Amino acid sequence: MIPQRLSWRIGLPFGLFVLAGSVALMLWMSWRSVLVERERLAALVTSNAGFLRQSNLPPSERMARQLAEVLDARVVFVRGEQFVPPFELSSFPKTALDIQLMPADGNVRTGLGFQHEAVKAALEEKWNLVLWWPRMWPWSRMFARESLPVLGAFWILAFGFGWFVSRGLVRPLQHLAAKLPDIEKPGSLELPEVKRQDEIGDVARAFMRTREALQGEREQRASVEKLAVLGRMTAALAHEIQNPVSAIKLHAQLLPAENEAAEVIAGEAQRIEGLVNQWMFLSRPEPPAMSPVALGRALAASLSAHRLQLEHSQVQPDIRIDDDLLIRGDQRRLAQVFSNLIMNALQAMPRGGVLKIEAGRDGNAMVKLSFSDVGPGFSDAALKRFAEFFFSEKEGGMGIGLSVASEIVKAHGGELRSANRAEGGACVTLLLPLEHGPSVRETTPVAD
Repeated sequence: MIPQRLSWRIGLPFGLFVLAGSVALMLWMSWRSVLVERERLAALVTSNAGFLRQSNLPPSERMARQLAEVLDARVVFVRGEQFVPPFELSSFPKTALDIQLMPADGNVRTGLGFQHEAVKAALEEKWNLVLWWPRMWPWSRMFARESLPVLGAFWILAFGFGWFVSRGLVRPLQHLAAKLPDIEKPGSLELPEVKRQDEIGDVARAFMRTREALQGEREQRASVEKLAVLGRMTAALAHEIQNPVSAIKLHAQLLPAENEAAEVIAGEAQRIEGLVNQWMFLSRPEPPAMSPVALGRALAASLSAHRLQLEHSQVQPDIRIDDDLLIRGDQRRLAQVFSNLIMNALQAMPRGGVLKIEAGRDGNAMVKLSFSDVGPGFSDAALKRFAEFFFSEKEGGMGIGLSVASEIVKAHGGELRSANRAEGGACVTLLLPLEHGPSVRETTPVAD
């Protein structure tokens, strides 16, 4: 059974084509050689007949034998039924009759007894010179010396074309087939065929798109599995943590107000409660309870909750927000976002610095709020994988805070962006929906 591989599917028909072409070319060259030989013999007969006429040499058996040796063919002189040398009519009746009836015009006649050819030229006194030889078939000269150079040139062209087809079609497809098992393997993959602007290039690009889609699906499935595990852990831990945290906050509030340790305890308990809320959001995300929020007051409340950390890190907040700037959102969820961004800025500036927070309108429907620090900024990997679940370059980081913040902002119909500042440091920008209504001075104050 013939292997059903591309090299065989293309190579076998191509080989048969070369073989058939070689045979056809050799037959054509042989036929051309036969025609040339016939023309040569006809010219010889005509020239010898002219010579005999001019020389007035009588037709004789000796002359016939001499011409036969020179021309390498049978030579006879014919006049009516008289043949010189004698021609046995009883032995070759059909051939002799054909020669007698043949016109003396110097043209080659075939079919003499089916196996012979002859040419006849007129002499004087009704004598005719006849050159007679075995019939020349095209395949009898297939391997003539003059056919070999043409055949060699054809083979060179054929194999050159075959190499071109193999290099441009078969090898790229074989390379693609060899790379098929790598479609599910992680890591980079180089396919030179992607640069081609033909059907093979289309196949290679489709292969790479499919591979990227499979890897993306695998990563997404792994992320979903992690979230599922985290959700089960959150459901179990939230209940166990919430009650002790509430008790800690309660006892901290019972201590004297001037007790700094009580304030630290209450702040850390609130931080633990914020972490629990983040985990709860991952396990059971809820749509935000939208209401008008005074952005300046909400940020002031978040900064107040982190006052001790800001003082300890020697980070000075620089807030530039209009007092009457209103956004529409869930204050509790937005406080969670602000807290995450403030903590990230503090961790980026362990030796102190300035945390610049500014906001302003971005068109008629959105508010642009940015948090800028003077730390080392984001790495290229962090910018590329910003807000990706479980990605963190911080030691001990879980990669949850920014992911939760991004999901909360998206739930508000906004967007969370990251960039590095030209003068150094990182900048995280939030786009939040603007509240279209009365100013903050005309609304009921939102509790901190």
